[in-house]
Amino acid sequence: MKCPKCGYETQPAKTWHLTSPLPDSEGRISITVMGSFKCPKCGHSWRGRVSMIKVGEGNYVEIGGSVKKSRKKRVESSASTSGEGKVIEVDISDILSEEE
Repeated sequence: MKCPKCGYETQPAKTWHLTSPLPDSEGRISITVMGSFKCPKCGHSWRGRVSMIKVGEGNYVEIGGSVKKSRKKRVESSASTSGEGKVIEVDISDILSEEE
């Protein structure tokens, strides 16, 4: 993020996330990553949004950047829509026979 006073490119000194308590109209939950910045060139300190992620039903994810330079990417997961993962079954006798 650029310093608002001198325009020097800086990285956040500290970050934290905020999660919205209610979903939006499409059922997505917003997770916002905030950051505390300090410019090494002029010493100006400020806080701002680093990025934002919206997670929704059906394995839908939308990623956005800072307020001025918002980039949105839609990521569709290949997992099943029922929310169930792949089940792997292992017989304990097979594992014990490999150790001997």
